[in-house]
Amino acid sequence: MNEKIKQFERHLKEEEKAENTIDKYLRDIKEFYEWNCNSNDVTKDDLLDYKEYLKKSKLKVSSINSKISSLNAYFTYTENELLKLKVLKCQKSLFGSKEKELTKYEFNKLYETAKNNRRLRYLIETIVKTGARVSEVKFITVESIEIGKAIVDNKGKIRTILIPRKLCKKLKDYCKKQSINTGPIFLTKLKKPIDRKQIWQMMKDLANKAGVQKVKVFPHNLRHLFAREFYKQTHDIVKLASILGHSSIETTRIYTKETEDECRIDIEKLEILREQKRHNKNYVLSNSIKT
Repeated sequence: MNEKIKQFERHLKEEEKAENTIDKYLRDIKEFYEWNCNSNDVTKDDLLDYKEYLKKSKLKVSSINSKISSLNAYFTYTENELLKLKVLKCQKSLFGSKEKELTKYEFNKLYETAKNNRRLRYLIETIVKTGARVSEVKFITVESIEIGKAIVDNKGKIRTILIPRKLCKKLKDYCKKQSINTGPIFLTKLKKPIDRKQIWQMMKDLANKAGVQKVKVFPHNLRHLFAREFYKQTHDIVKLASILGHSSIETTRIYTKETEDECRIDIEKLEILREQKRHNKNYVLSNSIKT
């Protein structure tokens, strides 16, 4: 069983899957086998029982489906199609989650709290002003700020990250003071490009200091904040999709969802019956004069 999983890992690497995706698949597969007492003889009944176990857990439907997808990918590779499970039906949310949405006010609290850590301060500013993915931070280089854009080459997929002029100026000043003359701007103490896990940990620590809920503070939420603010300003979802590097506008719509409270405010502002109200008021007034 362990050998098959290793072969599957090699297969995923050959398919040029992202490192995080490979880790996720392997973690989900090993989790199932540990639940199943590491038995090599897996039956469909075992998997159906595991599915029920997941359904009774406190996991979200999307998280359960993600685990099922990992297992299905493994069974496809090992040619055990009959073991594959159906994912759970999940109704799409009509509104964004207020509990997890990072606001501009909260971002500014984070930014001010990081004033003594220029690397972290400019890092979160770079993500929130460009919409870059955390995996793309390494492409923000000394060379890229000279031309105002970073060219991302991710396994043959090329996209451009536009860097605002004011941000370029700040980053040039930062590089000069840190003696960074070429290559990635955001580095560790050992002068290596800062990685995803380090960024996550730095942001969680910053959330504690700033008094912002940790559940809201992670790199991808900065990308969401960028997307919401850009859409509010332009109302151009096609342009936003291009900037974010999305191949489907449906993916971009997830980033532009408003919260239920925001939609309620808009609804409350509607004055569809204003003319009718005035008519009724005039009618009452004319009747009172007559009497």
